[in-house]
This record gives sequence, C-alpha cells and structure tokens, in this order.
Amino acid sequence: MKRKAREFSVDIGDIELAVVEWPGDSDPVLLLHATGFHSRCWNQVVDRLPEQHIFAADLRFHGASGASGQVDWRVMVDDVCVLIERLQLEKVVGVGHSIGGHLVTRAAAAIQNRFKQLLLLDPVILSPETYAGLHDFAEKLDAADHPVSRRKNRWEDANEMFLRFRDKHPFKTWNSEVLRDYCDYALRPSDEEGILELQCDPINEASIYVGQAGNEVVHRELPGLTTPVTLLRAPPADNLLGDLSASPTWPQLASALPCCREIYMPDHNHFIPMQDPALVARYILEAQSDMWQRDQHTGENIA
Repeated sequence: MKRKAREFSVDIGDIELAVVEWPGDSDPVLLLHATGFHSRCWNQVVDRLPEQHIFAADLRFHGASGASGQVDWRVMVDDVCVLIERLQLEKVVGVGHSIGGHLVTRAAAAIQNRFKQLLLLDPVILSPETYAGLHDFAEKLDAADHPVSRRKNRWEDANEMFLRFRDKHPFKTWNSEVLRDYCDYALRPSDEEGILELQCDPINEASIYVGQAGNEVVHRELPGLTTPVTLLRAPPADNLLGDLSASPTWPQLASALPCCREIYMPDHNHFIPMQDPALVARYILEAQSDMWQRDQHTGENIA
C-alpha cells in the first residue's frame, strides 16, 4: 500500500534541500540516494515500512534540491549534517546507497550523537590505494569526458524514459515499480517547449564521479565511528569507468569499522535497493529494533 507523504524544503544555508517525509511512530530513518537519482527511488522501500517515520532527501544537484556551487563531496557531507540538525533528528537510522552511503558514514562520524545505526548499501567508499590513484586520474579526466556526461537528456515524458530503460542494463535488473518511480520523478521542464530534461544534469552527475579524488579522508574517520553498521556489499568492480552495476565498495571496509557486520550479496549488483526493496526494508527494521546488537550477545547469525 502506498504511503502518504509530505514534501517540503529545508534551508541549509546556500541552498534548500528537498525532503519527503512519511510520518510514523518510530525513531527517524533518513534515506540518502545514489548519484544521479532522487528521493522517490525509495518509494517501494518505504511502502514496505508502514509504521516507520522516514525522511528521504534529494542531495545537492539532484531532484528538486538546489544546485549552487561546485560539486564537492565534503560540502555534501556538511549538507547532511546541517539537514539532520535543522530537522532536529535524534536516534537516526541512517540509510545510504552508493554516494549516499559515503555521505551518511562521514556525517555519522561528525555527529555520532545523532545516530542510532547505519545501513550502508554498497557505499562508494573506495580502497586507500584507489583513492591515492584518483588524483592523477582526476587531473587527466574532465567531467565532460566522463561517459555519464553524455546521457540522453531530452525526453517527451516519463513513459518514454521507462520504455527505453526497462530492457537495458542495469535497469532491466531492477524491480519494475522502482524503475517507474525513478522515471516519474526524474524529469523537469527544459528550455525547449514540450521537452523534459533530467533533474540531475548529466554534467553534474559526471562531476560527482570525477570529484572522488580527495575522499581518502574517510579512512581517517572510519576507526572512530562507533555507531553500529550493517553493510550490504555486491560483487566488486574492476575499474571506476567500467560497469556501474559493479560494487565500488572497498572489500575490507567492514574490518576497518569498529562495529560492523557485512552481508555479501553475490546475486545482487550495485543497485541493491532498486533490485530488492523488500530486502532493504527488512534490514531497516532490524536496525530500528537493534536486533543485530542483541544477537551479537547471543551469538546468533541473522544475516
């Protein structure tokens, strides 16, 4: 059953972030999406959590949020921290997919007192060696050279987008209702009458990929993050410009965190919440109930 949502914006300083709220009786859940997507990609997860109090935000440069300034992952981390403070959220279950997992990890490291647990869905937290190599890579590759910058950006309507994507990799691996939600909320009017364009401009999306150099700071923050973490990880990628459905997550990430359980998912790809919203909903409920922490004391394995 589809849940009724409230949409509003939060002034975080230089821009406003668009937020969707589904009221409920639980401690708050904060959902952060992947690069190039938006808050409504979580609809199918949320519909499986009828009693949870859930917030989902459009990141800077995405969805209905502002697009001021240069693409900078550190700024986007700060955005998440300010958003949590402006919403006065406590005991947050932070859920992040891809870049959302990176951002919520660093936000939790910065304001740990605000978080109850983290659920990281194939986060973009690369190995130290990969980050070291990205500096030369970033100097040689402009955002306009990244293949994502050349995404189709003129559409008649959301249905054209859905029909084009549903048989293409990786979208054909998704739950069809998630794909429909992605398409229905991905577009805005362009400067050409009767034509729609992506809310996340492809050049901004490409800039986020290219802008990963410098994010090695996350490895200095991981040892001090005592918030319990559940990590869902897909099979790894061979290179950063290859198949975007492969995992970018450092395979040793779980061992670098003080309190983390890892669930390796060989039958899924990077788009775990798009493939299996019911699975993600189940892990959110576990995080809400502290089930994993309790089972740590009993020795039971609930993965």
